[in-house]
Amino acid sequence: MADTALLTPETGLLLPGYTIDPETGAWETLPWPGDPTLPKTDLSRLAQLPPSLGPQIIRWIEYWLIDHKTGMPFQLTLRQKRYFHMKYAIHSDSGRWVYTSSVVRGAKGTGKDPLGACEALVEMCGPVKLVGWKDGRPVGAPRRFAKVGLGANSLEQAGEMLEVANGMISDRLKRKLRIDAGMTRTLIPSNGSKIELLTASERTGEGKPQTAVILNETHHMTESSGGTKIAEVGYRNVSKSPKDVQARVSEFTNAHRQGMDSWAERSFIEWQEQVARGRVKMLYDSVEYDPRLNIAYEDDLRQGIAQAYKDAPWADQVSIFEAALDSRTSTAETIRYYLNGLAAAEEAWTDPGKFDALAAPDTIVDEGDKVAMFLDCSKSTDATTLSACRLTDGHIISLGGWKRPKGARGDDWLAPREVVDAVVREAFDYYNVTWFGVDPSPATDDETEALYWGPLIDEWHRDFAKHLKVWATPGAGGHSVKFDMRMSQPGAARRNQLFTETAMQTALDIEEGRFTHDGDPMLRQHVHNARRRPNQWGVSLGKINRSSNKLVDYAVTMIGARMGRTTVLNSGKTTARKRRGARLLN
Repeated sequence: MADTALLTPETGLLLPGYTIDPETGAWETLPWPGDPTLPKTDLSRLAQLPPSLGPQIIRWIEYWLIDHKTGMPFQLTLRQKRYFHMKYAIHSDSGRWVYTSSVVRGAKGTGKDPLGACEALVEMCGPVKLVGWKDGRPVGAPRRFAKVGLGANSLEQAGEMLEVANGMISDRLKRKLRIDAGMTRTLIPSNGSKIELLTASERTGEGKPQTAVILNETHHMTESSGGTKIAEVGYRNVSKSPKDVQARVSEFTNAHRQGMDSWAERSFIEWQEQVARGRVKMLYDSVEYDPRLNIAYEDDLRQGIAQAYKDAPWADQVSIFEAALDSRTSTAETIRYYLNGLAAAEEAWTDPGKFDALAAPDTIVDEGDKVAMFLDCSKSTDATTLSACRLTDGHIISLGGWKRPKGARGDDWLAPREVVDAVVREAFDYYNVTWFGVDPSPATDDETEALYWGPLIDEWHRDFAKHLKVWATPGAGGHSVKFDMRMSQPGAARRNQLFTETAMQTALDIEEGRFTHDGDPMLRQHVHNARRRPNQWGVSLGKINRSSNKLVDYAVTMIGARMGRTTVLNSGKTTARKRRGARLLN
């Protein structure tokens, strides 16, 4: 069983943006103000909620909509009510939405389709337009000419959500607004509002601006399936709307398969980066099992299912448990579909969930602490990253990552040597750096990239040689910092062997939870991207393929820094003793 006592925000063993449900131990992401150890209904937490059209919208939903299967009045769960409150939260000073997009991720059968259909109806004819304030609370009214787009991986899938939405329209709402519900569009003739299916066609998909777009099953939306183009059209269409509309996109998805580059994966990465920047504009709502549970044990599997389905009382957890035990259901499918977790891809270097569980972003790092550092250099194609590993406990510190920007800004981009140099020197000033390794280029013999970094690497050698207790390349004709892994270079075989052995030890240590890291989003993503790469010395790691844009450089520097730590400790030339002074790394 997982030790949930360890999993608190104070210990730092949570991903950025996550909290733990104090009742079930589930991992959650929907932002809710106040002390996360208290119930969400605690008055001290409710008092801190932002103003929102959510309460009015919730009343509208439960008065006008019906369950599409039973015909009974539609009742939102507590989680769904919280989602609508935060989805329609408003900045009181500007009247603008707090969140400019949203994602709902849930296990299979947790009600994502009805929720998405419900939101589509709300956007078509519910009180979503801010028209004023009363007693300090916002007041909403329906829009005129609301244009709501439903998008999925295919028109058939999008049509299925529209079918659910049509089934949720009560007879009295249909009579009141004279709603014309069809298979490809649903409209209100009196005011021009409608729900229509979104396509990727340049001519039909990118017409008039839309007031809202609902994307369903974004874990299936990839470049190869054509789904990415539909998602891009949806985001472009809402961007065309005038500022008084504040059009937005909402996504509904199962847990994505890591490494597929689906739209759901891109959205998760963007949300994590927003959390790291401290400026979150995406509302990300996910309820997941505790990834530290060992689902090979039936009790842990039952607990994980109960966590993932805690807000879906209609779910048959007994049947779900039996389906998860079926030998035809892979572990990865169980994690993604029934536990709402992010399972490792085939040939993954390590389990992403287990690596993420080692995140300790609030770890105190002492000024003057002894560390080993590793820098992986690239000129433009890959990322240039710098990691440190503390000698006392092996804690990983992400010191900097530089990669080509997206779009036109990246056309002529080169890694900023001056910035990297400044960060390296700042690290030497702050920490007691005992070992520093620099790989001047990728493992392939790219002389252009090696020469790009060569003068700076030699400058570091001249400046830091006397300070470093152990050299990266020792011996006659050695170099204090260069750790050149290109096989054409003298001594490269031994260096690649050391790196491979450290990579295997690191994978084992992740499996057994033997070290911590700072939870940097770029580090986490690079570890998630890494694939097993057997070689003559064992199993190393690398990209999916050489041309892939799923980078792994921060995983490389993490391993390199751990390799440097082991080298220093085995040398006997220093101890891992701490020094005074401290700061908090965020």
